[in-house]
Amino acid sequence: MAGKGWFGLPFFSLTPRPEVVSCVLSGGGSRASFQLGALDYLYRHDEHFTPTIFVGTSAGSILASALAQGGDTAAQQAFLGRLREVWDGMVGPDDMFTPRPWYDRLTTDGPEWLEIVQSARPEQKPVAPPRPRTPILPFLRPAQPSPASPETPPRALDPLELALTPDSEEEHRSEWSLASLAGVASHLGRLPRLGSDLNTIAHGLEHTKSMYRPGPVLVKLLDEETFAPDRVRASGMTLRIAMVALESGELHYMTEAGTLVDRNNEPLGPTARNLTVGILASCSIPAVFRPVPIGDETYVDGGVRENLPAELAIGHLGAERNYIVSSQSSGVHRRASMADSDLFSIIMRSTEILIDEAGRDELAYAHSAGSIVIFPELSVHDAMTVDPALIAINEAYGWLRAAEQHLGLSEGAEARHRRIIEARIRALQHENAYLANPEPDRRLIRALRSAKVEVRDAVRSAASIPLPPGAEDWWRTWEKRAVAPTEAPPWLEDLG
Repeated sequence: MAGKGWFGLPFFSLTPRPEVVSCVLSGGGSRASFQLGALDYLYRHDEHFTPTIFVGTSAGSILASALAQGGDTAAQQAFLGRLREVWDGMVGPDDMFTPRPWYDRLTTDGPEWLEIVQSARPEQKPVAPPRPRTPILPFLRPAQPSPASPETPPRALDPLELALTPDSEEEHRSEWSLASLAGVASHLGRLPRLGSDLNTIAHGLEHTKSMYRPGPVLVKLLDEETFAPDRVRASGMTLRIAMVALESGELHYMTEAGTLVDRNNEPLGPTARNLTVGILASCSIPAVFRPVPIGDETYVDGGVRENLPAELAIGHLGAERNYIVSSQSSGVHRRASMADSDLFSIIMRSTEILIDEAGRDELAYAHSAGSIVIFPELSVHDAMTVDPALIAINEAYGWLRAAEQHLGLSEGAEARHRRIIEARIRALQHENAYLANPEPDRRLIRALRSAKVEVRDAVRSAASIPLPPGAEDWWRTWEKRAVAPTEAPPWLEDLG
C-alpha cells in the first residue's frame, strides 16, 4: 500500500505496509441492531473491512470494545456473533432499561394519586368566561369594542404578550369544602402509603440521579465470556470510547489501555482506569442512567457532544480507510401539536432535535472525508424500543444498507431494499392486530394475508440483488417474538 509523501502525493516502499482501517460506531441505544446487521455483512463480504482502529460512543462503545478484543477479522467476527446472540436474546425494554424502584412506583401509582386528588375536588360550577385583560404592551392593545358587540369572545394572549407578562402573585386559595374532606376521608386507608411512596420517590430521585439502571443485557455484554479488558490490551487493536465530563464539559476518550485522551488524542495523564467502567460511562444517557465518576470528574454519554465520533479516527488516528456505521436515521418523526405539552416532553423533544442536527453535521463530515458511510434512511424503531421483531427487522436493514454501500448499488436497488423493510413493518403491525384479537376475524386475516404477500413480492422483486440469508422465508413465518405464536400462519392456507 502506498503511503502519503510530500504534498499528499503517494510514495512506494519495497515492502508496502497494510492499509490502516478504522471502524466508527455511533450511539443509538437499542438501534445498535442496525449496526450489528451492517457489521455482519461487512465481515462476511467486504475483503477490505479489516479494522485495527475502533471508535465508539454509547451503545457503539459496547460494540467497538467487544470487537477490539480480536486480533484479526476471524476473531472479531466470532465476538460479533456473541454480540448478536446477546442482542437478539432481548425480549422487552427491561432487558436494556430497568426502571429504578422510585420511577417504577411513580409510573405505576401516579394515576391512582391523581384519582384521589381529582375525586376530592369540589364540583366546578359553570362560570362566565373571563374578561380579556388589557395587554401591557401598548402596540398590542386592540381597538376598544363597540357597545354593540358584547358577545365578542375573549382574545387569546399574543405570544409576545404571554412571554413578557409577569406571573401573577395572587394567592391561589383552595376551594375545598366539607364535601371535599369527605372525599379524602374515603381514601384515608390509602393515604399513609401515599406518603410513604412520595418519600420513597423523593429519596430515590436524589440518590440514584436516574430513571433507569442498565438492564441484564449489559451484564451479559460485559460478562467475561463476551468482554474482558485484558483481551483488548493484548489484541494490538486501537480503541477509543467517547464520554463527556460534566465538570469541564469536555469530550474525552478512554483508550484500549484504560488511559484518557482528549478529542485531539492528546493524553490527559498516565493513570489507567477500568475499561469496563469507561464503557459504562460512555453509555450513561443523562437522566436515563446514572453518571459515572472516573478520577476527579463525572462522566455521561459521549453522544452529548459526539454521537458519531468520526473526526478522531479520520483526523487523529491515522486511518486511511474509514467505515462509519451510524444507527441514527436523518430527520425526526413529526408529532402532533405540542403547544400544551409538559416541561419534560418539551425538553426531550428539543434534545431529540438537537441530536438529529448534530448527527447531520457528523455524517456530512464523514462523507466529505471520503469515508464509507452506512446509515439508515428509514427509522425502524427508536433508541429505547426493545421489541424482538423490530430488532430483527432493523438488523436486516443494516445488512442491506451495508451491501448497498459496498457494492455501489443503484438507487433503484436501494428503493427495493427499502420497500422490503417497510413491508415487513406493516406486516408486523397486521400480525399484532390479528394476534391481539381473541376470536378469528376474517377481515384481519385478509389484511394480514395482503401484507405478507406484499413482503413476498418485495423480496422477489429484489432477487437479483444481495439479500440476507433466509430472506425468502420472511413472508412465510411469524416475525420474532418473546413468546412465539403456537398457531400456524393463517395467511398460508390459500397461498401455499
